[in-house]
Parts: sequence; structure tokens; C-alpha cells
Amino acid sequence: MIRRGACLLLLGAAADCTHAQQQVPPELRDLIEQRIEAVAELLGDDNGMDLTALSDLWLVRLNDPIDLGRADAEELAALYLLSDAQVAAILAHRQRFGPYLSVYELQTIDELDLRTLELIRPFVTVRASDNATRASLKEMLRNGRHEVLLRTQINIEQRKGFLGGGDPFDVPYVDPDGDPLPDIDDADVLDSLRRSDRAYLGSPWKIYARYRFRYRQNISFGITAEKDEGEQFFRGTQQNGFDFYSAHLFLRNVGPVKALALGDYQAQFGQGLVFWSGLAFANKSAYTLNVKRTAPGLMPYASVNENRFMRGAAATLGITRHLEATAFFSRKRIDGTVPDPDAPVAENVDPQATFSAFLDDGYHRTYRELQKKDAIDELIVGGHLRYKRPTWSVGATAAQVRFGSTLVRDTKPYNRFEFQGKENATYGVDWNVLHRNLTWFGEGARSRNGGMAGLTGVLIALDRRLSLALLYRDYQRDFQGLYSVAFAEGTDPWNERGLYSGMEIKASRAWTINAYMDQFRFPWLRFQTNGPSSGSDVLGQVTWTPSKVVQLYVRARHQRRQRNTEADVPGVDPLVPVEQTNYRFNASYRVSEAVTLRTRIEGVDHRRGDGPREHGFLMYQDVAHRPVQSRVELTGRIAVFATDSYDARLYAFENDLPGLYSIPPYYGRGMRWYAMVRWTPARHLDVWVRYGAWVYNGQDRISSGLQEIAGDRRSDLRMQVRLQF
Repeated sequence: MIRRGACLLLLGAAADCTHAQQQVPPELRDLIEQRIEAVAELLGDDNGMDLTALSDLWLVRLNDPIDLGRADAEELAALYLLSDAQVAAILAHRQRFGPYLSVYELQTIDELDLRTLELIRPFVTVRASDNATRASLKEMLRNGRHEVLLRTQINIEQRKGFLGGGDPFDVPYVDPDGDPLPDIDDADVLDSLRRSDRAYLGSPWKIYARYRFRYRQNISFGITAEKDEGEQFFRGTQQNGFDFYSAHLFLRNVGPVKALALGDYQAQFGQGLVFWSGLAFANKSAYTLNVKRTAPGLMPYASVNENRFMRGAAATLGITRHLEATAFFSRKRIDGTVPDPDAPVAENVDPQATFSAFLDDGYHRTYRELQKKDAIDELIVGGHLRYKRPTWSVGATAAQVRFGSTLVRDTKPYNRFEFQGKENATYGVDWNVLHRNLTWFGEGARSRNGGMAGLTGVLIALDRRLSLALLYRDYQRDFQGLYSVAFAEGTDPWNERGLYSGMEIKASRAWTINAYMDQFRFPWLRFQTNGPSSGSDVLGQVTWTPSKVVQLYVRARHQRRQRNTEADVPGVDPLVPVEQTNYRFNASYRVSEAVTLRTRIEGVDHRRGDGPREHGFLMYQDVAHRPVQSRVELTGRIAVFATDSYDARLYAFENDLPGLYSIPPYYGRGMRWYAMVRWTPARHLDVWVRYGAWVYNGQDRISSGLQEIAGDRRSDLRMQVRLQF
């Protein structure tokens, strides 16, 4: 089994491995591309999340491989390249025959096939002693690696919101309808546009800067800063320069302290039902056994999402050999929708004491958006207790979240059981048991109002060639977990019951078959669903890998859900089925050690109720030229697409600068292309430049509102410089 996280974690390793201490083989890079796509299609167009921290984890493992002589189940599972049965087999071999003498001893384990061995080889080792993991602080500071990273990006065509904000490429905005534009040369007119939120306050440049120092997994400290497009910089509303700053100090394995976090960090436990801050991977993909999470506990935070992190202090202590305890504290201000100060309010109601929604985009480009910045004071306290044995573990987690003002949601019926108020708490128990070829895992949780939620699953390796996954979840409609991120069909793990069953068949070294079926039901109303509803999700994929240089797969996926009808009917909208079927053919092949090609053809059929069937089509060709000894790498894509509507859109992951992850939706009719070059002018210096463009057929404008572009073309330029020493 290959877990869901590999795609995004391995991306960072692939992008940055050229000068790492160990090289990632070309066949692993090909696998990376597949894993990225598997998550990309489920993340959809929510591609503003910075996944840099996940990439960093893999970079650390490339330079500090896992020691097979001392690794536990959690460390091996965190590679996201091994099934739980394979993890159990590695540990059982060590227990039976003693410490590993060489990584090649893994070849004697029946559960590990040759391809799996090739994949994990760069990330494991055998050390003669543990001195490498117990370096002194002086040695860490002397031998650690410094990194300075600067990145900027800008749209070439001027958007409507940047009138008066600069047009460095001389591609000005022109009203598509021919209407005259405001006289932005008049300072009073420009100020009026900005005061009325009809123009952005700042320039169109997006700027990112980061300094970080690391020594393996033992120590990390750094500062990160970001300014989004449209935000001011060292003037006006941003006198302090960047709109967002983040700093952290993180220590691991220092005496009895297993982890210590000061500043900004992440905390993730169990299966995500009680507490899981930050990004969690989508749960369903063509890697059909990807249903179990491996919680890392505490991690340093070096990303730029301005709301989904912890700020304060946390520590994990080893109480005894098998017992560890974690305590965490966080206090920060987050963005939220607050009442308009100019709007009338009811008598005896303080508008500053309430808010109606959380915001995650981090944009502060207009005065209205600035009103929502840091509008809510958030306090989080909690802890986690875990008892670990070689083949099983059990943990308990509790967390309390308190806001400085009261959350008051709108009165729509589907919000009836959503959290409202000023304070919430969640607590629960999680477990993981490995027994021979079976893994049993799960978590149960309860929120302060009495709502319950639970999930449990098993992973079974019936044979070297056949593995099964089963997961059942039952999340009550009144469960309220503000930091709950668990396996679910819906966005949040409540108001849902479901049974997932997955299968992986390795018919031979060349042929692999993956399939899953997920059946689910929502007992209460949801957004655009005025009644209890149900649905199913079925996927099948056949992969053929005749050699290390060629891989092809075909995939079909059918999803069925219920939504409100779009027909004009009196009374409450009835539910109608919404069905979508995707078909895909993908071929990846290495022409030489330096050149890899990938071709994809994908189609989709979408229908809502008795409405017309809508179609979508996407075809693209990727080229990657990555010579091992060259100072220059080139990657690029050219794609054509045609969809009948936005509902028939298709997603495809795009190679981007390290730390950026593009998963744009392809919809409408047109062509997409991009090219990226990486240049290494000196040993410790890397430079990236990426240019991409969308060209649409028959459109006189792209997007709307302040993001509107006149014409049929949208393009952007991105540049990044990284210095390591």
C-alpha cells in the first residue's frame, strides 16, 4: 500500500533533490507525478494552500535516512511508501533475526517486492551507532544548513482591480464593453475607487521571502514573510512591510524532550477526528488503500497560510520508555467575517462581539478585506497522551478552542447543528494495532455539546498480491470539531455515515489493479441539499509497467450524489441525482536518462437530474528534460481542452516552483501551456523561472469583479532564487 501523502511530499524531494546528498532515481520521479495527480484531482481548485512543510519532510529524509536498526512503526509508516503489513514485516524480521546489518537484507522479506525496495532505498539506512541522531547542540549549529529563498510572481495582463496599481508589462486593462474607464491619473478619483473597494490598494506583485536553518530532524528555526498581490508594501495599511510574518524554533530528541516547538507550529494526532491543524490529504485516490493517517504529532511551521497553524508553544516528553505526553498552547488572531460597522444593528447588540464565518484565503487587498484581518482572537489549549508498543499503540487527545467574540451563523436550515458560540472542546481516543498481515486502526471523538463521531478500519494483506482496505465512519450531525479533519466524503467530518472498501491486486510485476467503492449517507441537510441524501463513489484503475522507463494506466470513476434541482419548482426544491463519470488514459515514458514524456487524455460526463448531459475533454503533453550533470533543467506542457460548463471541468497538476502547487481547473475551450527552467549557476545557488498562459476561444473577458481581465489571454510570470550554505 502506498499512502495518500506520498504525492505531495515527494514533489518537494523531486524538485530539490538534484544537489541533495542522495539522488532520487528517474523511476521514482515518474511515480511522484502519479501521486501528485491522485491528490490534485481531489484537492480541486483549492490550490492556494502552501504545502512547503510537507516537501520539507521529504528533504530531511533524503539527507537523514531512517535507521532500520531503531525505526518504529510510525517512522516507517511516515514514509508513505509502505503498507502496514510491510511495516510489520520489517519490524518482525528485526525482532526475529536481530538488528539489520545492511539495507539489502530487506530483500529477504517476502512482503517487499522489488519495486517497493527500489522506492524506499534512498530513505532508509543502517547505522552502526546512534551518534548521528544524538549530536550536540554545538555540532548541530556547526553542521546545519542555511537556506535563503526569495520568490515573486505577477500576472502579465493587468486586472481590473489594479487600475492605478502599476502595469509593468504595458498590457493595460480595457473595458470589454467599450465603456470609459475612471480617470486614475486624478488622485481623488483613484482614492475614491480604493475607498469604495473598486480597486486594490497595492501593487500586482506577489512577494515571498524565507530564511531557514536546519540540522536533519533535530533542529529547525526560521522566518517566513509574504505579501499577496494587491496588498500594500511598506506603506499605507502595511507600514511593517509584508502582510504576513511567521517564525519558529523547533527541537527534536533533546534528552527527554522528543519535540519542542516555540513560535509557529502544527499539531496533528490520531486519525484527525479530535485535533488536526493544518492541511490534511484527500482520502480517496487511485491508491485505494490510502485510508489510514499517520499523525506526525508536532511539526515546525514554515508555510504561508495565514490562519491554519498554531502560534505559541508545545512540547512532547518521554515519560517512560513506552509513554509520551504532548501539551500544546496557541494564541493568535485569525481572519473572520464581522458585521459591517456602518450597518444598523439590533438594540443591545455589540457588533464587535460577534462574527459569522471564518476566512482562510489570507487576502487583504481592499479596505473591506482589511476589516476582516485578525478580527477574531483565538485561544487553543490541549494535550495528547500516547502509549506505544512495537506492534500497537493507543492515544488520548483533548483540545479546547475559545474565541474572543461569538460565532453567530446565518439561520439557514443546514446550519442548525453547526457550531455556534464562543467556546468548544473535543476529546477522544485513537488506536493502531499491527498483527501479522492485519492492521486495525480507528478513533472515537466527542464534542462539548455531546455530539459523537467515530471511524474504524482494517488493512489486510491476504497475499503478496492481494490487499484489502475497509473503513466505516459514523459522524453524528451534531458533532462539532473546529479542528477535525478526518476521512470523509463531505468537507467536514460530521453529518455523515459511510463504508469504504478498497482493493489492490498485484497480478504480476508489470500489472496492478486498484479499485474502491465508497457508499455514504448524509442524515441532515447540506449546502444545496434540502434533505437527507446519499451517494456512492466507484473507481477502477489498471496499471501496466513493462519496464522502468514505461508506465501506462487507464482509469474510470463514477460518482453519484444528490443535490437540489435547478428546475424552477414551487416550494422546497426536491433532490435530484447528480452523476459524473471520468475516463482517463495516461502514459509516462523515459526517452533517455534525461528526458521524460507524459501524455494524458481525459474525458468527463456530468448530468444533474433531467438536465442535459455535459461533456469535458482534456489532452496534454508534458516534457521534462533533467540531465543529471547539467546546470539546466527544463519542464513544460501544452494542453488543449473543451468543456460544456464549469461543472464539466477537469483538474491537472502542473509542475511549479518548489513550494508552489498549481492544480487549476480546465474549463471552457482553449489551450494551456507553460515552461519552467531551473538554472544552477553555482554550487549552492538555484534560479527558477516559469511562464504560463491560458488562451481561450471566443471570450472577450476572463474572470469577473476586480480579477477581470479584458481579452482571451491570461498569463503569469514566476521567479525564484534559493541560496543554501
